[in-house]
Amino acid sequence: LEKLTTEQLGGDVIPRSLLFATLEEQDYLLCALGDGHLFSFRIDRATAALSDKKKVSLGTQPMTLSRFSSKGSTHVFAASDRPTVIYSNNKKLLFSNVNLKDVTQMSPFNSEDFADSLAIATESGLTIGTIDDIQKLHIRSVPLGEQPRRICHQESARAFCVCTIKVTFDDTGEDLDEHFVKLLDDQTFECLHTFELRRWENACSLTTCTFTDDPATYV
Repeated sequence: LEKLTTEQLGGDVIPRSLLFATLEEQDYLLCALGDGHLFSFRIDRATAALSDKKKVSLGTQPMTLSRFSSKGSTHVFAASDRPTVIYSNNKKLLFSNVNLKDVTQMSPFNSEDFADSLAIATESGLTIGTIDDIQKLHIRSVPLGEQPRRICHQESARAFCVCTIKVTFDDTGEDLDEHFVKLLDDQTFECLHTFELRRWENACSLTTCTFTDDPATYV
């Protein structure tokens, strides 16, 4: 066996699943890590060189990658605690959530009664179903109990930082605004930390950043 190329992934997490897939006539190498992150690379067929390295978080647990076909197109199923369908549109990889949790394995299932179906295994049982419109936008509402004003994503902490306003009333009926900066887990949306601003302080802008020669990440 001759080594054609090497790509450093970095970090201490071990890859758990690898898959070659051709989506919209573009060859990809997908590499799933044990912490729910996924690396994707474009492959040059002539030289086997890898390019366009990208990393995305699809869950928090190890995942298993499998190919399947739907409506004549090839897609990839990422089985994990938050299963995801990976597909391509206009030569760009996109990700669509599946309305199941904790999927351990997936296999294409095609028969006279179940055309273009998937057999999906979870810890509690086996489900046979089909993928509906993969390009449908999935929207999830997260109740905060307060009005969100600004948001940014902090990749190193795998969290969203949100500025919120809470309106309360004093004994005279006058409304009072309380301003907060909240840190939410970017997978479960659990509130990790809340910082209350001083009275009369109003957060107007929000970002996350790092500085040269300083390993810390700031909000």
